[in-house]
Amino acid sequence: MTSEIQIKIRNFDPIERDVVDSVVRRAWAELIDLMPQGDQLAARLGALTEHADQSEVIVAELNGQIVGTVGYVGAHQPKPDFFQADWPMVRMLSVAPGHRGLGLGKKLLEECIARARRDDAPVLALHTTAVMKAAQRLYFELGFQQIKELPLLFGVPCGLYTKAL
Repeated sequence: MTSEIQIKIRNFDPIERDVVDSVVRRAWAELIDLMPQGDQLAARLGALTEHADQSEVIVAELNGQIVGTVGYVGAHQPKPDFFQADWPMVRMLSVAPGHRGLGLGKKLLEECIARARRDDAPVLALHTTAVMKAAQRLYFELGFQQIKELPLLFGVPCGLYTKAL
């Protein structure tokens, strides 16, 4: 007998803050050791829910348990200066270890793309680094292209990526 996997993508509820923050911390923990300034990254892992009033926090539930999350930051919302003001952006795509390889990251990113289209955005943007190998594969698969190299982020090279919509 095979158990059915039920995935639900939905908006975050502020009462889920601790659960979502835990998913982000677990998802990014392995990257902290790969970055010379990983301690600075570790200190910012609550940023997704801290900025929920300025973005749309989206969660992925697997059989009723939150195991993934991402932020969709709309046009003209606060974001780093290297993003154009009218570009929406993806923030902190995170899937908990042990739940990867099920397509959750892809579904979360597709939801961000759908929201950018809903908002009639010309592009959807994000920034990432080569240490995020699985994420980069997903970004390329869904049509994101690097348009600019950025200054080091937490001590590693970083790039600005966009997907034309």
